[in-house]
Amino acid sequence: MEKRQWGHRQSLMKERLLHSAADIVCIQEAAADTFEDDFEFMKDAGYDHVLHRKFRFRCATFFQRDKFVLENVAHKDRTLITSLRRISMNEERVSHIVNCHLSGGAAPERRLRQVHDAVDQIRKYNDARERDLIQQRKGKQPSPKGIAKAEQALREYQNAGIIVCGDFNSEGNTAVRKLLVEGCVLPDWREPQYPNLKLTSKERGHALGSFIDAAELAYGGNICDGDYSDHSSLSGAARPATYVVPNLASLLLLPISEEEGPPRTKFGQQIARGLAETLNLSDFCESEIDRAFEQVDHDGNGLIDRDEVESLLENVYVATYGQKIEQERNNFFRGFGGNPGDGGLTKEQFIARLKALQSDCEGERKAFGLARGLNLHKLSETEMDQAFERIDLDGNGLLDEDEFQILLETVYIAIYGEEIEKQRIEFTMGFQKKGTGTNSNELTREQFTERLLALHQELEGGRKGAELAEVRTEADVKKMIGRFTPLLQLALDEVFDKLSSNGDTLTPEEVNGFLLKTNGELGRGGTFRHTSAVFQEKIESSKELVELTRRDWYGIFARELAEGKWWQVVYDLEVCGSNMVSHHSNNGKNQFYQGWLDYIYFQRLTCTGVQDVLTESERMCIYSNGDALPNEWHPSDHLPVSAIFSWE
Repeated sequence: MEKRQWGHRQSLMKERLLHSAADIVCIQEAAADTFEDDFEFMKDAGYDHVLHRKFRFRCATFFQRDKFVLENVAHKDRTLITSLRRISMNEERVSHIVNCHLSGGAAPERRLRQVHDAVDQIRKYNDARERDLIQQRKGKQPSPKGIAKAEQALREYQNAGIIVCGDFNSEGNTAVRKLLVEGCVLPDWREPQYPNLKLTSKERGHALGSFIDAAELAYGGNICDGDYSDHSSLSGAARPATYVVPNLASLLLLPISEEEGPPRTKFGQQIARGLAETLNLSDFCESEIDRAFEQVDHDGNGLIDRDEVESLLENVYVATYGQKIEQERNNFFRGFGGNPGDGGLTKEQFIARLKALQSDCEGERKAFGLARGLNLHKLSETEMDQAFERIDLDGNGLLDEDEFQILLETVYIAIYGEEIEKQRIEFTMGFQKKGTGTNSNELTREQFTERLLALHQELEGGRKGAELAEVRTEADVKKMIGRFTPLLQLALDEVFDKLSSNGDTLTPEEVNGFLLKTNGELGRGGTFRHTSAVFQEKIESSKELVELTRRDWYGIFARELAEGKWWQVVYDLEVCGSNMVSHHSNNGKNQFYQGWLDYIYFQRLTCTGVQDVLTESERMCIYSNGDALPNEWHPSDHLPVSAIFSWE
């Protein structure tokens, strides 16, 4: 067990990375706070690096400083894009490296968006060089030297090698694979694992060309629908798993069912974010939710009724499409010689604009909304005169910006009226509890709170019937604790009772004793991070007793399990005297959970070799001797994927 502590794991990682002598190294889950100390050996070995500037655990890309210079960096959602120029060749070449640690759990739509945004960034790099070339050619005094330089830069980027690699947190026939290999994911396509989950509302694609999975090229297994190779065992030419851990799920957690856990909304991400922004929800804490309830409960009767929900959703749609409304307001004025702030449009200009919209095919939907918002049926002179008078609130004969803003907000509410009504019904009816005695068109504070927690789940990517890669809400914590097996709960109680001097709480000193026993030091590890967060929250709440309750204790381990730290939880409990491993079956192929989660996709390069993730002796240690990862000789629960490339 002590071999799984960071000091030993760091030495193994150093040995493996330096032995590889790779030109480029991509790692995931680097701890931001200790990164410089953890990987100082890479700097000493001649590597420069880029560390993602966001997230608790980050992607980091290392490159040999005597071979590459860094040209571009983009920090996206769980992806890090670096453009590296090779400088030690007769002909300089550019490579784009997309280092990924995609969202885990039941969030395939988020993984698709993350990779799409990453490869789209490369398209933007190409477009920028194309624009530069156009500017050089259209200059007042075009410079042949400047044009030639811009042409060379564009060619280099159009021919640049591209690698998309890292921990994809998914396997099989996924949307990410479809996007990379086929170049496009359509709105009606579904992942086999999530047949009822819509992945995108519009076509997501790229024009960079088809990517190749390096391991598929080497082993002949395309990983779609479990096709890892022609072999059923992990030997010979079979595509090896990249994630091998003890199969501890049944030891620690009860099976999950589709009905378990808090409900989820049916809003898309855009409207879900709009709701959160309209209600000023960021942490979804109790005070924020109480304030949101007061904001929506206009009549102050302690219930949210139909009209109040409809008013909320109308405000959300106006806020969500605010930028479009602003742009259309400006276009409306400029279209007829007016400019915002010039005083406004006359009645004649306003009527001409309405008629133009009616004959504009692209403006058909907006024209429909304008017609509904203004009660126009025939676009007769009388109707339009009356419409202008209704909008001209100050009666000065000119339509100003503020007046037209109000009109456009009405238009968007009219355009999306059916959607608003559907979502109002779903918002109100979807969480009614039988036997409450309340009107079916009203929500109590408790039901409203439940609805907002469901909204939080939607924003964080959670789904019913699936485990989350991270616990992000208290609803998730409650759900995970409810799935603890009796064995796990017994072990947690045993260790808690050993540590606690009063049997009810743990003091900071008692928690530090636990952390030192399990981690060997303070300041790193998931349990340290989670316990520190609980203590900090209690301090900020000005509670006199800053100690962990038994419920807090459960929550810490719930968060560890939700992050996939199965072996870490068992280790922590075992080192404190629990005896969980003896309950774990030591025979049969189900002893391990293995996954194909890590990939290297490439294009505009030639793959000349793929390194096996395990030697034969290491394979025997795992699958015959039961030495699951991480262990004495391997630092991580993931196995490294490595490949050799040359330019085409």
